[in-house]
Amino acid sequence: MKHIHLKIYIISTVLLDLLDETHGDTRFKHKLRYNINRTIEELEKITKHYSNDETNQLVCKIWNVVEKELSTSLNQNKQNKDEDY
Repeated sequence: MKHIHLKIYIISTVLLDLLDETHGDTRFKHKLRYNINRTIEELEKITKHYSNDETNQLVCKIWNVVEKELSTSLNQNKQNKDEDY
């Protein structure tokens, strides 16, 4: 798989953003945040030949696509449920 380290870095960053948006303060959330941060730190060592701007742009693009697709999918799912009733 091409650029697997970069892909994992991007997904980890998006996951960390999602985690920050969740409510509550649990031990699970702290452990998950810790592990994601450690993963990102290690991947930054591997992906250091990419510029920070480049990786930030990729993360933003992917995050925007994910949000758009989720929104579309959830709206479609809601419409289908409404039609069933």
